[in-house]
Amino acid sequence: MKAEDIQLLAREGLYLGRRIEGEVVETHISWVILSHMWVFKIKKPIRLSFLDYSSLESRAYFCDQEIQLNARFSSIYIRSCPITWNDGKWEMNGKRGVIHDYAVMMKRLPEDHRMDKMLQSGEGAPFLIEKLANKVALFHRSQPADNSLFNVKEARGIFNDILNNAHKYTDEQEEFLQKAVQWSDLFLEKHSRRLRERASLGWVRDLHGDLHTGNVFLTDPPVIFDCIEFSKSMRTIDLLYEVAFICMDLERFGKEDWSALFLETYLKKIPVLDPGRDKAIFNYFKCLRANIRAKVLGMDPSEDKRKDQSVYLALMERYIQQDG
Repeated sequence: MKAEDIQLLAREGLYLGRRIEGEVVETHISWVILSHMWVFKIKKPIRLSFLDYSSLESRAYFCDQEIQLNARFSSIYIRSCPITWNDGKWEMNGKRGVIHDYAVMMKRLPEDHRMDKMLQSGEGAPFLIEKLANKVALFHRSQPADNSLFNVKEARGIFNDILNNAHKYTDEQEEFLQKAVQWSDLFLEKHSRRLRERASLGWVRDLHGDLHTGNVFLTDPPVIFDCIEFSKSMRTIDLLYEVAFICMDLERFGKEDWSALFLETYLKKIPVLDPGRDKAIFNYFKCLRANIRAKVLGMDPSEDKRKDQSVYLALMERYIQQDG
């Protein structure tokens, strides 16, 4: 489907015989239709270095994967809906007509309860942070260890991709990032043995993979959603690397105390941080998560996204200085 088809589907398309009358929100890999009660997420027909949604079959498969994987920690996912064109109308989960695409259907939760929006408006409470940390820890404990070995070359590439020509920076940012890449290369060489040890201890598992504050509703109880479904390798990660995303994002919003509370609460359930050997690694993981957020935001040329990108680059610099 094309962008204009999605807009028509949202405005005039049908679900259970009624007009959807939804609002379209676009990300770099999906269109999301927000209706009164439901959310319909449609994957763009694209192929990138890290995913392939280019065929109808692949989009159908990954819709099913998204529902199955997110069911591990969320009850808001309903079904995969075929999108059909029938009698001059787009129809969601229609029984007749030609299937043009598929959508992941979810229950809609109040947008103002999304964690990043709550933090931005100064809302939230420590007890909710503790509940979220406990939920993440219990999910992590339920996942079996993975036998993946730590790969220095692969880890170096994930960090250093921030210098990819597709990302645009000021001269000052470019100079900083050149130094950041050098720092990362040295850090990974120095700590590669311990990173391999952490994998051998069973602390690498198939997790969420993209656990930032935009993928959490900070309700009571908290709701986690939108894990990485398109790449098992991208979500098969060190437990601390997953935790680092939430902690980094809390610090991005000036909530260092909540970041510390989240980590402390989590470690009581699953103690996977040795202060003597892993404190610097956790700091590195936070820097890498800031790096990844900066890269994602760099894919959007809008002024607001570039401002947010600068915040994450500044966080990277802070973490590098803390390591020094």
